[in-house]
Amino acid sequence: MTIRSALAALSLLAAASLPSAASAQTLSFAEAYDRIAKSCGSDIERYCANAALGGGAVKACLDRNAAKLSAGCKSAAAETFQSLRKRADAQAAAVKICERDIGRFCSGVQRHDGHILQCLLTSSKVVSNPCKQVIVDAGWN
Repeated sequence: MTIRSALAALSLLAAASLPSAASAQTLSFAEAYDRIAKSCGSDIERYCANAALGGGAVKACLDRNAAKLSAGCKSAAAETFQSLRKRADAQAAAVKICERDIGRFCSGVQRHDGHILQCLLTSSKVVSNPCKQVIVDAGWN
């Protein structure tokens, strides 16, 4: 396994395996990949070179080897996974949080192909603050 493929798998699979957390803004998967690559690349090569690419195996390997990881990797991984966790949670919760706003401002809009999101973004001056925040946290604005 190459470090690039390990980090790609880590970035793409991490959000699905993480519990809830909070922060001001979330990272994109590309930003998460860059942060982990810069801070944990040598640790992944050293401790996780044989980790499978699927099912969060690289993250699990980092977790298992937490005591051996460099301080920079530990810090970056904690912050990165917290941000990915928040993004995934926001994406899962967005419809429920924005339900009232969708009913008020987007009732005639077709519910596919991003039309509802576009309506909410267009109506951002009147959409509720919780709805605005979940859209930002989900990485959609």
